Amino acid sequence: MKYIPRWLEARLKEVLKSHPVVILTGPRQVGKSTLLEHAEYLKGWRYITLDDPDVLEQAKEDPKGLFWEDKPTIVDEAQRHPELMLTIKYLVDKSNRHRKFILSGSGNISLRQTPRETLAGRAKYLHLSGFSYREMYGLPAQGIFDQIWNGQEVKNSNTRLNMGLSQSIWRGCLPGIALASNEKIALERLSSYIDTYIQRDIQDLVKVRHPQNFRRLMEALAQATGWESVQDELSKSCGETRTNVSRYMSLLKDTNLLYKLKGYASKGERAYKQSKYFWFDSGTACFLAGIHSTAQLKKSSIRGRYLENFVLQQILSWASLQLTAPEILYWKPKAHDVKVDFVISLAGRHIGIEVKSSKEITFGDTKPMREFLKTHPEISKGIIAYTGNKIYPVATNIYAVPWDSF
Repeated sequence: MKYIPRWLEARLKEVLKSHPVVILTGPRQVGKSTLLEHAEYLKGWRYITLDDPDVLEQAKEDPKGLFWEDKPTIVDEAQRHPELMLTIKYLVDKSNRHRKFILSGSGNISLRQTPRETLAGRAKYLHLSGFSYREMYGLPAQGIFDQIWNGQEVKNSNTRLNMGLSQSIWRGCLPGIALASNEKIALERLSSYIDTYIQRDIQDLVKVRHPQNFRRLMEALAQATGWESVQDELSKSCGETRTNVSRYMSLLKDTNLLYKLKGYASKGERAYKQSKYFWFDSGTACFLAGIHSTAQLKKSSIRGRYLENFVLQQILSWASLQLTAPEILYWKPKAHDVKVDFVISLAGRHIGIEVKSSKEITFGDTKPMREFLKTHPEISKGIIAYTGNKIYPVATNIYAVPWDSF
């Protein structure tokens, strides 16, 4: 399979100029190892992986000997032996920060907590999400969303990509699944991904006494993607205690598989307290929810929720390229029966995004966004992502933007 360059490559190259250590995290199978093996400017780096039992043994028994060669080094699956960070700290300091390291691994607790203590001031964290839709087709990182975000003139793109809406939502962002040659192979890989994740990652972090209950919790969260989830209700649906539900949800968030969105509120406004949850990947969410074919996404009420999850994937991909991580929230006022699916907040700037599964957007469809902009004068623009194919201003400071243009 031909390597598709990742947008994060440029950001990684830039960070290596200012930091001796980069920690690259992200869920399994999003392409971290592939990026590190194929990025042109990393060709001269030494690559080792702690998935190799012999290398792992040396990391535990003779860590200094593992790094005898004074050259920039990539350590993949670094979370398998977090104590190795102490040796890396020593080598970085001894070389007066000239030695370079990239540590990569699934975004789990052991990789993220230990370096914060041992590599403070030396390491920069970068997060790799799955493919952005446009990234998968080799398009540049700066797109329509950047134009609107930066207040530039919005130019309609004539680029129409290959994969249809339902197929894109159902396959999601994991490279091996998104690029599978047919739906059957994609389905088999989705199934394998879920099973491997439960066995390899969660069981590595904590003893799950009843894996079937944990699986039911993931299924319940997937069926309610984009909705406000109450832990008491989730507890009943999966047969686990509320304490365990809270613990498992924290694990899913810590491993970057589940995203929690809080309510947005400006000064003096009461935020909606209930959080919304999304999966990092619409394909995984569909599979866990029992949607095992694109035909099951024909019903617009179902497709709309997973389209919302798909749009969040595009936002997360954009967010990973920013110098400072933006905050992603949602708006649901107590006084009005309206909502805005996503509010992006970064460096004093904000933008609202509403997701519609319809092919046309009318002025009436902008009511929630108009109410949002009216209530929040600090926010000047809104986007309505929809399933049509034209970019246009549908109301003052509100743009209709096709789902595949982010």
